[in-house]
Amino acid sequence: MNQDHFEPWVRKISSLVEAEKVAFKKHCILRMRQRAISVNEFKEAMKKAEFVEFYEGDYPFPSALILGYTSGERPLHAVVSLGQDNGILWVITLYEPTTKLWSDDFKKRRG
Repeated sequence: MNQDHFEPWVRKISSLVEAEKVAFKKHCILRMRQRAISVNEFKEAMKKAEFVEFYEGDYPFPSALILGYTSGERPLHAVVSLGQDNGILWVITLYEPTTKLWSDDFKKRRG
């Protein structure tokens, strides 16, 4: 995937996280609790986020799978959407990827 193509999205995501204009879907909050992922870890991981996959056909708005690392080097995948006006970052789900399902750099799905 050409990261340069998605650089405007990554910058927008980082700026919305920094401005604390983030909304977590109910499902995401439940999963964060189950997976012991804090909001602060999410914020850390989004500071240097990279695109992994783009879901242009998602409804009601396109979404993307983003990879970032916490200050403790914990990898996190977040599925996010910018919504209609790009004023809020919607976090659909958040999890720690494993090498069982992902390549060693967590950027490609295994067979």
